[in-house]
Amino acid sequence: MANIKPFRGIRFNCSLIDDPGKVITPPYDVINDHEQDKLHSSSPYNIVRLEYGKILPGDNEDNNRYTRAADLLNNWLDTDILLLEDKQSYYLYEQHFSYHNTPCIRRGIAAALKLQPYEDNVILPHERTMTGPKADRLELLKATRTNTSPIFTLYPDPENRVEDFFQLIAGKEPVFESKEHDGQFHRLWKITDSSSLSEITTYIQSQPLLIADGHHRYETALDYSRLLIEGHEESAGYILTFMVSMQDPGLLVLPTHRLLSGLSSEQQTSLKRIIDNNFSVHDYGNPSDLNRTEYFVDLKNLSVSNNGFGFITHGQVSLLTPKNDMKYPGLSLPVDILHKTILQPLLAPGEKSEVDKDLITYPHDLDSAIDSVLYGSANAAFILDTVPVEEVLKHSRAGNVMPQKTTFFFPKLPGGLVLYNMDHGF
Repeated sequence: MANIKPFRGIRFNCSLIDDPGKVITPPYDVINDHEQDKLHSSSPYNIVRLEYGKILPGDNEDNNRYTRAADLLNNWLDTDILLLEDKQSYYLYEQHFSYHNTPCIRRGIAAALKLQPYEDNVILPHERTMTGPKADRLELLKATRTNTSPIFTLYPDPENRVEDFFQLIAGKEPVFESKEHDGQFHRLWKITDSSSLSEITTYIQSQPLLIADGHHRYETALDYSRLLIEGHEESAGYILTFMVSMQDPGLLVLPTHRLLSGLSSEQQTSLKRIIDNNFSVHDYGNPSDLNRTEYFVDLKNLSVSNNGFGFITHGQVSLLTPKNDMKYPGLSLPVDILHKTILQPLLAPGEKSEVDKDLITYPHDLDSAIDSVLYGSANAAFILDTVPVEEVLKHSRAGNVMPQKTTFFFPKLPGGLVLYNMDHGF
């Protein structure tokens, strides 16, 4: 099963940081240009400068966002902005947040996770990845040899042992505590005593781990470890992960819809033909008259009973269900059917493996997806229900991989709470 180890983390020296909430960052893949500027200006020590530095005019092979990240990492270590722990530790983490005005707490454990190929069936993926982000992450890893943000993994916890682990730090002061501008609150504790480390190791290593978020970073780290001399460098064979119980009450999975924009007239005609040939259409009228609450309830019911999903154009709202005479071998979820029968032939015809990213976006909010079509900024929207985490695990254990951006685990884990460096990790 999964192999984890305590490690010597690198953390911000909070005595030299005015506001710890201004040095952490969302993962690189959700940072747009505006957010990147905002994070850079929030603090000279925001970890975005390492995680997702700016591309500057005149960048070349010797001076670029990756070399600057490596230089800055060393500078922060030399000036004690970042401190290397003197002992190997596991870290317990609480992330406080709100969703629809409901307060939530998600708990996790930070560890160094041994990289293993997916075919070993120990570390389980659930989404496909794209080549571009992996190339970027590989260059950063080669330059810094550091994980500045964790991957997010899940483990079955039927015994609710996570509660026992958090009792180990009851009454102790966190080593990192911060509040962000969006109201999120973060607290981090470290555990160093050998008996507690052993207890956590033994329990987690009896479980498989499912990658919830961070597939690109995991695959990049695995590729990087293979670049080294036949894996003889042990520290390069691990990656920083935060592990969360699948039974955690703060584990929130949101649906991810599909929004199509910029379709040619030929593509719009093709889209209608594909749907007419493969799906039964349940008409809900015009988007401007839609009862959105009732629509989403019906969608949830059809999603479970008949692999249904929503389809919205400027003049029509509908629910689609596969026709009875259509067979979808190996496609057990609505998102699989959507991608295989509609999006793949429409946006990635022939030998292309990836859909045209300029034509598709992935909103999480139902209202914004509908409004984008209603007010003309998008041609069409496909509305999907949430895939339960138990179904994600079942799907992955069967060796199936879902389309990219099938799930959205809210909120994202921040980078900068603790770092794993291959040269000093153990």
